Amino acid sequence: MRILMTGATGFVGTTTVPMLLEAGHQLRLLLRQPDRLAKSWRDHPQVEWVQGAMDRPESLDGICRGVDAVLHVAGVLCPKRSREFLPVNVEGTRHLAQDCRQQAPKARFVLISSLAASGPGRPRRDQDPAQPVSAYGHSKLAGEQALAAAGLEDWVVLRPPAVYGPGDDGFLPYFQSAASGMPMLIPAGGTAHLSMIHVRDLAAAMKAALECPRPLAGPRLHVCHPEEVGLESLLAGIAAAVGRPCRTLPVPFPVVRALAGLVSPWRLLTGKPKYLSLDKVRELRQPAWCCDPSGAAKLLGWKAEIDVESGLLETARAYVQMGALKLRGEAPWSQAAANS
Repeated sequence: MRILMTGATGFVGTTTVPMLLEAGHQLRLLLRQPDRLAKSWRDHPQVEWVQGAMDRPESLDGICRGVDAVLHVAGVLCPKRSREFLPVNVEGTRHLAQDCRQQAPKARFVLISSLAASGPGRPRRDQDPAQPVSAYGHSKLAGEQALAAAGLEDWVVLRPPAVYGPGDDGFLPYFQSAASGMPMLIPAGGTAHLSMIHVRDLAAAMKAALECPRPLAGPRLHVCHPEEVGLESLLAGIAAAVGRPCRTLPVPFPVVRALAGLVSPWRLLTGKPKYLSLDKVRELRQPAWCCDPSGAAKLLGWKAEIDVESGLLETARAYVQMGALKLRGEAPWSQAAANS
């Protein structure tokens, strides 16, 4: 299968590309910065790449010519300003879907959206009406709607919750705090229950969506591990993965909101702190971000294989190997190997 893929150099994409290559697929990669693509992929006989960007519509013209499927992973997650969601998450998706309709009308289009488009709940199901609470969620839902309006015959939307695993930077500060013995800061009265998915399981879900033999007429499918995780259990798992006791410091929600407001001018200049914004605060205020993956299991024959405990341990090990995390004492995975 010849697949056009966006987002190949991002966190999710770098896990997905080798899985698709191993399955024998031919990849056409849309790259904003080609130098970020691993040399082994640039020179791979199953890979071709085209320089372009989702927020530059002219670079998308004809990009879908001759493909059998489109895997649209690229998206904006934490911009400096909320209006920066639209050029990529909405208009970029619209242009890509329109090019697919014109150049490859029989191709399957797989859009990676987000549980944020669906909204909070315990659990959210595929048939539930969308109720996003953040600008990010609204932009992902608008991207889904743009795809639906494109008139394609064969398309599907995947809505993952929080994605973690080797290469992720969103959960890294929690691992670093736990490893250093510092308390992990959590919003008091915020999200207490959530669904998660390991990046390798998400890559497998995308592969299953691409390879599903039956036509897909626009389902929106939640993809996650069926295990619902309490926030306290998640933080305890992070601490265990770095071999430290779990220490947390609840921060009153008004303080979290005020802090996000105070750092807003700095974020406009630098883009940091990446994950502390008023938009993210609106998501953190919700009591639960859980979803039901049974629809994806039934339609795609897919299920998540990596439980949170083992996934966190693997993630910690990867952080250490890449030099982003330093442990005090023996690594938990070394102890496990010695005991086996």
